[in-house]
Amino acid sequence: MKTELLGQEKNIVKIKLDIEASEFTKALNKALNDLSQQVNIPGFRKGKTPRKILEMRFGKEAIYNEALEKLMPDQIKQMVDDYDLEPLDSPTLEVKDRIVEGQPVVCELTFEVRPEVELPEIDGMEIEKVISDVDDEAVDKFAKRVRVQLAKVQPADRPIKDEDVIKLNLTIRTINQDGTETEEQPKPNPSEERIDLTDTTIRQAVREALIGKSKGDEAEAVFDVEENHSDKALAGKRVKYMMKIEDIAEYVLPELNEDFYKDVFGPNTDIKDEEAFRARLRKDLEAQVAEETLNDIRSRAADMVISQAKVEVPENLIARQAHSIRHEDEHWAQDNNITLNDAYALDTEEGRKGYENLLKTRAENSVKNVLVMDAVAKKFDIHLEQKDLEDEFERRAKSLNVSKGFIAKYFYENQQQLDRLTDQLRWDKIADTIISHMNVKEVKELSKPEEKQGE
Repeated sequence: MKTELLGQEKNIVKIKLDIEASEFTKALNKALNDLSQQVNIPGFRKGKTPRKILEMRFGKEAIYNEALEKLMPDQIKQMVDDYDLEPLDSPTLEVKDRIVEGQPVVCELTFEVRPEVELPEIDGMEIEKVISDVDDEAVDKFAKRVRVQLAKVQPADRPIKDEDVIKLNLTIRTINQDGTETEEQPKPNPSEERIDLTDTTIRQAVREALIGKSKGDEAEAVFDVEENHSDKALAGKRVKYMMKIEDIAEYVLPELNEDFYKDVFGPNTDIKDEEAFRARLRKDLEAQVAEETLNDIRSRAADMVISQAKVEVPENLIARQAHSIRHEDEHWAQDNNITLNDAYALDTEEGRKGYENLLKTRAENSVKNVLVMDAVAKKFDIHLEQKDLEDEFERRAKSLNVSKGFIAKYFYENQQQLDRLTDQLRWDKIADTIISHMNVKEVKELSKPEEKQGE
């Protein structure tokens, strides 16, 4: 085998491959023998079919291609090693001249390789880590949330208070730039819509519009929806909630006694009084805050490196990822009983252009994230080990109070979930390595961007 580097443009590498006549003949004989063993042709035993019969059945070109396919894996591996390539996919193969048996075969292989990533100097970067103390007030709120989960609900004949459950007739409209309104999500049975004001994720605008209203009253709330909101039909839009109050209910919290503690922690719990209950909640809350803090600093550390890294993201990778994201969006729309056209107004030129631009931005960001994090993994020789996976199984088993084997069985029987888990664990491991090379500054709250600029 002889190879020659023909050139590289961005992340596309072209290599000329000369296959010696003897190598090709050997591969050709192997291909003919394999085909003879595989096919059933009347009048011939398996493995004894003459070459001319095989050529009549499959054609010479197809048999030559079969011979090349048998040669390529070893040849490609050698080229990857010789030229230190990082292919993103299998290379494309082009035979430059007509194949003539007894003569060398000249091919050209086109590799799509990982583009070069210029990482910033991670050592010495400063990042803030928020330290949150779990105080008595936080424990009080957590205790109330736990009690609400086991609370009874009873009608309340009075104006709405901050922690009520409201049944309402809800119509959602989006407000266009010209001030006109479009009804986005008319409810087929709107009287069944409920809003639980104990839920801390309820928007303040909605909460303020409802509190003080009575049964039969109407209320409106206008607010802007985040660009990354899970409901793609509303993401990035200005929204109006039009609400008519159908009913008001309030929670009746359970008493703090041994029966309640058994309902919360199981029949064999050793928690017998409020002091032990609060101590357990404090411990759980501290673990939850620690995990949230870790995930926050991981995300910001990765974003910091990704934003400062320099890489030219190839258009073909962006196009491929955009296609994948569009496929995911279509599944999302189907799951939510709408069409992609409904979600993004694809029946208008403006809507189509807006969605295509959004797709490209999302795809480019996604590809860059992967390329940069992979570059960090290569720089620091980071690999996900089996022990990392086993440790995660153990952690989840303890959290759910089940056996480690139960967790492992679930993931090993659900390949898609296992792939997602391993991807997340690898990302976490890379992010943790990034953090370990940074100067971590503990703070009570994150500095505002303008404060950082002024330092």
